[in-house]
Amino acid sequence: MKVRVVLHRSYGDIELEAESFDEIIQKIKEFPEWLEVIDSMVTAQATAVGEKDLLSGIVQTTADGPVITIPRDRLTDREAVGILLYAMDPEGLRPREMSRLLSLSGFLSVGFASRLSELKREGLAYKEGDIYLLTVAGKSWVEGLVKSIKPGGTAT
Repeated sequence: MKVRVVLHRSYGDIELEAESFDEIIQKIKEFPEWLEVIDSMVTAQATAVGEKDLLSGIVQTTADGPVITIPRDRLTDREAVGILLYAMDPEGLRPREMSRLLSLSGFLSVGFASRLSELKREGLAYKEGDIYLLTVAGKSWVEGLVKSIKPGGTAT
């Protein structure tokens, strides 16, 4: 008997197939690791120079790295973390570098590590080694956020 599970992702369906329920359960246990690999590959392919233009007026690239230029009262710490991860795509950020960039941007948040954990738990970010990156869903969230912040944007 063939067993098949279909997972719907923002970029398409992923199918797992096996000969038994035990085999499909084993594949599902291994799947989170593969999901991170698949998401990072899709994210890398989706990154284009034009996408960085989305951040113009919100993030300025400096010799020290990307700096958020809009006032602190227009973004939550969580949103600032997401925007910096987006700006650093596809390289991602280590927590220490995130702290430095948040400080340069005027976001003196001691709780940014909790924001990273929230984004990870919600499937918007993932950790590869000691580097945090946005998932495809995370990039989509930041793109919607940025469009709503810019003049003429609509709230999402």
